[in-house]
Amino acid sequence: MRDEFDEPHRAIETTQPAAEVAAAAGPAPLLAQVPAGIQLLNRDFLTDVANIPDASIDLIVCDPPYGLGKDYGNDSDMRTGEEFLAWTRGWLELAIPKLKPSGSLYIFCTWQYSPEIFSFLKTKLTMINEIIWDRRVPSMGGTVRRFTSVHDNIGFFAVSKDYFFDLDPVRIPYDAVTKKARSRKLFEGSKWLELGYNPKDVWSVSRLHRQHAERVAHPTQKPLEIVERMVLASCPKGGRVLDPFMGSGTTAVACARQQREFVGYEINESYCAIARERVSAAASPPIPRRPKAKAKAQRQTEVQ
Repeated sequence: MRDEFDEPHRAIETTQPAAEVAAAAGPAPLLAQVPAGIQLLNRDFLTDVANIPDASIDLIVCDPPYGLGKDYGNDSDMRTGEEFLAWTRGWLELAIPKLKPSGSLYIFCTWQYSPEIFSFLKTKLTMINEIIWDRRVPSMGGTVRRFTSVHDNIGFFAVSKDYFFDLDPVRIPYDAVTKKARSRKLFEGSKWLELGYNPKDVWSVSRLHRQHAERVAHPTQKPLEIVERMVLASCPKGGRVLDPFMGSGTTAVACARQQREFVGYEINESYCAIARERVSAAASPPIPRRPKAKAKAQRQTEVQ
């Protein structure tokens, strides 16, 4: 594992002459560029956390292994239940001091471990919400010994009651019919009617199925819509976000899109490469398309 996700170098035998080595290796492949303020680190958060100053982070978004035996290309999710909870308490102890007094933390988990994790976090932080992510899983097959689980639990915690929170950027607009029906004299000019409604604490956002345009090669990739909502609501513009388990870089993409600084850790080098490509694409200006009207006029001229 390299310390930082820098340009890769091919392993070569030191006995070859320098000229032969240069010819065999060829030019190093160019890596996708990421914007300033976005740090994608191929390191272990637990061993590198000391490099982050205390009280320097506005928001922590945590999507750690769930303790369910998922394959992330390593043994990070192969612990027993007690080992997993001890490990979770350990990295949370390291992460929490990095938050500013106005900072917040979101953590993804499952119903199997959310009671223990939330109970521990309540001894360190103020709990603001338990958010239910409804993954919109279709009702096909599944277990016959219990009710099928179709949600993830998200804990929303803050350092103090003076935490930063901006609801307006994440309000959900009313559809035209609803807005018209509610546009009575009593509500005209009301902020909630103009900007939309509070997303509440049940977020119905479809999981990323295999054919989804956003999907990349990661087993537990979270939808950008969910993470971007966290970033917009709980980190001021220009603020700094920490993701201790970056995965394929969804939090980094949200920060690149929304002008937030970011530092993320990921021990799997392949996932770091995916994160870099995604952030680079998100930060790059779109390629302008050829105007359709011009192309149509040209075809008509050719016919004449």
